[in-house]
Amino acid sequence: MKVSVSLTPGDRLPVLLERIKRREKYARIRAVLYSLVPVALTVILLDYANSSVRKAQNEVAALKTEATTYTTQIDTLKKNTETYQTQSQSAQGNAENYKNQVTELQAQLTETQKALSEAVSLSRAQRTIDYANPKELASRFPGSEKLLLDILDLRQRRLKWKVGGQSPQEGFDSSSFAMYILKQTRASGIDLRPGESLSEASHSLYDKLTATTKPQTGDLVFYPAGYAMFYFADPQGPFVLGMTPVGITALKSDFAKPVGYRQVQWR
Repeated sequence: MKVSVSLTPGDRLPVLLERIKRREKYARIRAVLYSLVPVALTVILLDYANSSVRKAQNEVAALKTEATTYTTQIDTLKKNTETYQTQSQSAQGNAENYKNQVTELQAQLTETQKALSEAVSLSRAQRTIDYANPKELASRFPGSEKLLLDILDLRQRRLKWKVGGQSPQEGFDSSSFAMYILKQTRASGIDLRPGESLSEASHSLYDKLTATTKPQTGDLVFYPAGYAMFYFADPQGPFVLGMTPVGITALKSDFAKPVGYRQVQWR
């Protein structure tokens, strides 16, 4: 059975004061807690933001590294492309050079075959000529012994055949050899124009000299294929002397049908 105890106003005052103190204490605690919640949330949000920023920075750094890698790869590809283009151009140049070399070799082969064919043909028309001394030359070829002697001297040096050649060291073709002899012996009417080479002058030799139908010793006889040979005659018959693919050779004058005869005026 519950007994009701009645308190006097004087007894209630301490109880009320105690209740007030407790409520004030709870109120202060709640106020502190309420003030800490935003701070805690702010800290949490800042930490999350910092974490997100660091993650984003790491991702940006990774993207930069990847971009740098791609840039390096692109530069490498560009360099490789330039290298391949250079190599391709070089290969094309080499192919062109090889093509030119093959063309040149084919031309040389054709020229060699032609020279060989001509040599075989010329060998059938060769004339033996070997005069022992100037007196015999003078008796056989009065006035032209020096010409014959000079040509025979060059024959002893075994000059080689060279198309467009311009000197004993380089060699001669038939017309350039004739031009060389005329120039050395100072024949009239064959002076070179300023800047004109021996080979160039030899091409117009046929037109520079006076035509004749009765060649004399020392005149020039022109044949097909560009042969220009000096005319001589001895008791065995007429013959011509000059440069051929087999060297300086004496041939029967009828080894081929002459294109024409040209008179040489010796000084």
